[in-house]
Amino acid sequence: MQCRYLFWCLIGLLFSAEYAAAQSVTLEEIVVTSQKREESLQSVPIPVSALGVEQLQDRQIVEGQDLERYVPSLKMTYNITQPTNLSASLRGSLVQDASLAVAESPFGIYVDDVYIGRLNGNNVRLADVERIEVLRGPQGTLYGRNTLAGAIRFISRDPGEETWLKASAGFGNYDQYEASASAGGPLGDEFAGSLALQFNGHSGYGTNLATNSNIGEQKNWAARAKLRYMGGENFDATVNVSYADSQNDAVTMVGATTPDVPLNRQHTASDLVPTFGGLYDVSIPDRDYSGGGRTDITNQPRGDTEQLVTSLTMSYDFEDTTLKSITGYVDTSDFWANDFSGSGAILASIGTDSGQFSQELQLQGSAIDDRLNYILGAFYFEEDSTQDIGWFFASVGGTVSRSSIDVSTESYAVFGQADYAITDRLNITGGIRWISDEKDWQFDFQLLFIPLPPEVIVEALEFDAWTPKIGLDYEVDTSGPVDSLLLYTSAAKGFKSGGFNGINIFNTSVAQSSYGPETNWTYEIGFKMEMFDNRFRLNSNYFINRGTDITLNANVIVNGNPTFPVQNAGNVTIKGLELESTAILFEGFTAFVTGTFLDGKFREIDPTTAPANSLAAFGVEAEPPQTADFAFTVGFDYIHDFDLAGRAAAIKLGLDYYHTDEYVLVATQEFLIDPYNRINAYVGLEFNERWEARLAIQNLEDDRSFITGSRGLGGSIALPPRTYKLTLNYSM
Repeated sequence: MQCRYLFWCLIGLLFSAEYAAAQSVTLEEIVVTSQKREESLQSVPIPVSALGVEQLQDRQIVEGQDLERYVPSLKMTYNITQPTNLSASLRGSLVQDASLAVAESPFGIYVDDVYIGRLNGNNVRLADVERIEVLRGPQGTLYGRNTLAGAIRFISRDPGEETWLKASAGFGNYDQYEASASAGGPLGDEFAGSLALQFNGHSGYGTNLATNSNIGEQKNWAARAKLRYMGGENFDATVNVSYADSQNDAVTMVGATTPDVPLNRQHTASDLVPTFGGLYDVSIPDRDYSGGGRTDITNQPRGDTEQLVTSLTMSYDFEDTTLKSITGYVDTSDFWANDFSGSGAILASIGTDSGQFSQELQLQGSAIDDRLNYILGAFYFEEDSTQDIGWFFASVGGTVSRSSIDVSTESYAVFGQADYAITDRLNITGGIRWISDEKDWQFDFQLLFIPLPPEVIVEALEFDAWTPKIGLDYEVDTSGPVDSLLLYTSAAKGFKSGGFNGINIFNTSVAQSSYGPETNWTYEIGFKMEMFDNRFRLNSNYFINRGTDITLNANVIVNGNPTFPVQNAGNVTIKGLELESTAILFEGFTAFVTGTFLDGKFREIDPTTAPANSLAAFGVEAEPPQTADFAFTVGFDYIHDFDLAGRAAAIKLGLDYYHTDEYVLVATQEFLIDPYNRINAYVGLEFNERWEARLAIQNLEDDRSFITGSRGLGGSIALPPRTYKLTLNYSM
């Protein structure tokens, strides 16, 4: 029924756009840099979702988690630790232990072309972001490490000759507040600079019944400064410094049970019954904890993440080539302490410090009368992280264990890609990347409730891989209602590095087993089309992803104790149809549809891993986690100009509806997430082309479905309730 609804939405957009063709309105061209050079989105032969400043505001995208509603095949769900850590999934490739220093993302995350290696703090707060680009499918040729399933690029505004000033302030229910400002422009004849600041937060949605206090508070702030040198005729350089700090009460995990579903059967989110009645209520007593250091269990859940990102980007234009250097440094400090049961039964704390350095060199240009475009490059990355972990179980009367992780990674890569115009309309693209990863770790473990000598594990891993790509694209000679049509096909290999297992509670059995790399081959066909004098745009693609040695988090019992290893579970085939469409139905009214249809199956399962036991343990056949059969978003934006007291004014309206089908959450197949919806809306009044008052609502129908959790640990997480916010915006 939902799929049929999406089909008729597309048909409606098509015919409405044809009607709108008689009017003098067109869709704006979207310029992206997904292939390391400026191009129209409609000419880039890969699936790319691009969201500019207006889309980010209208879709209420204020952090990385919000992207999942608008990007096909993407899921960004809250990790069970704190709001700054997300469990990420794209096209069925995923990571769930996002807070661990040894975790590897299935897609690359970039802030102004700097690769962010740690997932701690990956729920990026969006300060002065000009555009977000999400590249789907393996991006191993042009991008850095672990671009197995794609890459997400957060691109902030570069200062230049234009002066700008933007400011915003707002408040809403649950004590929401926000304030932001951004300014930039020339600083004399040779320099330009910009500065952006952002503050936001809210009180919690629930109550800790044991202390009669509110729980779920957040306080965030972020800043970014840029200085650009433009004095050289061929030389350009930009220094970028950004900082973000988030303090919170961790992610509220509500105690929940499944009284009507036996422990040896798969349960759904709707089977969960909150222990304390409310979907956001817990009962965590205050306790006194002994000991010292970052592994201390705090008396109440809390989190604190600080991240500094600095970069220097320089480019020099020769006659036919450009040499570019991107130097980046990222420092992340992350602490969280949380209760996984909602009742004070199982608690943990983790403190992480991570520093990374990266250097990329690019040489790109054109030749053979501009028929050949090429890019050659080298990439270096090093990271050192330390992490302390503590576990508390009420059943044994105190802190169970403490462990310490020291992990370092050194990565090298060289790459090249070129596209050649065989004819004026037919292009061939080829590229390859060689990657080498070297990892060392030391794991110190001490069991406390049964005094045993400390254990130390030292291990080193090395991986290398070639990740090639080949593609063809053809620009069709169009006529009639079709303005442009690009057809493309490609085959590409993706690679995600292997690593170590860091969650060890009662012993070091998991730490003694590392896991290997995950790879895939993805075969893709697609088209990008514009019609009716650029009033209707439809981009769609079909892919087959053949994954090998996929890495999944397991929640399994060993000798009566819970363990959480990352395992190379087997081989999968995931097939998918993705689409993005936008149409101007009449002047001022723009509608959009995005959709994903996925079919995921195991080709082979390692008999020693969690999915192999799903039939015996929970009575279900295993399927790749987080591959919903379909998910889609449909919505509109409307603006109506009018005269108000002799001055220009406009009314703005918008609404979007997101729906996802059911999907298995984890490798064990124990938890099935029910279908759920998300409706967002806004209304605004713009005055004098500079001022705007806006009321924005998230989760309009107040859907509070459970979206993640663990029956074994006892806690689950529900969608945030309905929220609304009134803001006043100024731009110049």
